[in-house]
Amino acid sequence: MVYEGVLEGRYVDLKACTEADAEFTLAIRRDPEFTKFLPVINNTIEQQKAWIRKQREKIGDYFFVVWDKAGNRIGTISTYDVNGDHAESGRLTIKGSNPFQALEAQILSFRFAYGVLGLERIDGFIFADNDRAIRFNKQFGGKHYPPDMDENGRMVIKIENWREDFEKVDKKLSSILYREKKKKGE
Repeated sequence: MVYEGVLEGRYVDLKACTEADAEFTLAIRRDPEFTKFLPVINNTIEQQKAWIRKQREKIGDYFFVVWDKAGNRIGTISTYDVNGDHAESGRLTIKGSNPFQALEAQILSFRFAYGVLGLERIDGFIFADNDRAIRFNKQFGGKHYPPDMDENGRMVIKIENWREDFEKVDKKLSSILYREKKKKGE
């Protein structure tokens, strides 16, 4: 599906993925920094464009490209498999060194899912050996389950993120993320 608006933040914006993003989304999914924790895709550019066209028509599947404020594509994030008041979140890949960008991208994604789509719970699945992603996701107040084997034989951790829990951590994270610098002497 396509969300026609732009989810705007201070550090990043989220925009619905289009065919014009095919080369970028394919390149980031082939980047060695991410491929050890994501399923491998061997698409051509034309296959990636076809996947994006299909995704844009798929009900309950929202795929965003993350843009920095200088107008550069820096990542992807998604809310998908929307079913009633529940969905999955994932496809988060952010290139760059500003940790606020990844944090804000996830906050904007959750705000979209809870506020715009009206969801109550979002599940995520992380490979159990992806310590960085596990630490990152713990900031959002979700319940982490013990590792379990997925259909491909990899150990994954399921995370349940509930609206009410996120609303509490959103206030805390936003106070850190959007803290105004105090002027000297204040």
